[in-house]
Amino acid sequence: MCDPKPKIPATPSPEAGFSLLEILIAVMILVLMGGVVMTNLFPAFFKAKRDKAEIDIQNIVQAIKVYQLNDKRGKLPEQSEFPQCLTEPGENGQEPPLDPDRLEGGKLLDPWGFEYVYIKHSGSSFEVKSLGADGMEGGEKDDADITSKKNDGSGGGRPR
Repeated sequence: MCDPKPKIPATPSPEAGFSLLEILIAVMILVLMGGVVMTNLFPAFFKAKRDKAEIDIQNIVQAIKVYQLNDKRGKLPEQSEFPQCLTEPGENGQEPPLDPDRLEGGKLLDPWGFEYVYIKHSGSSFEVKSLGADGMEGGEKDDADITSKKNDGSGGGRPR
């Protein structure tokens, strides 16, 4: 009888498989493509963190203004009371101005994991800021501070 299946040789031919040079070329192409994607992706990633910090600051400013409106004397929270005063129910059982789930270990953290800074100025003026990616005052680009004075046209938290 004749077997219709061709027999496979026991040892592969020397041309079977990929050479080291072919594998290196394929890896190099993947690395170059990854580099192009990353150079376009990382700036958008950092911009998204800065945008989130700006939105968070606007929300915190609004929560401070609600706290001030709910206070019988219309006073701003003290720096030592921040941020817990914004996440606790009001004296009359009112909802807290800021969602308590926003606190991580009793702190309001920016997208880089640093605490938002609340500064109470004289009178009814205040400022909320993130210290940026480096967590230090000042800086440029991604390390630059993000402050409510830049975001809030009312002069850094002054009621309108």
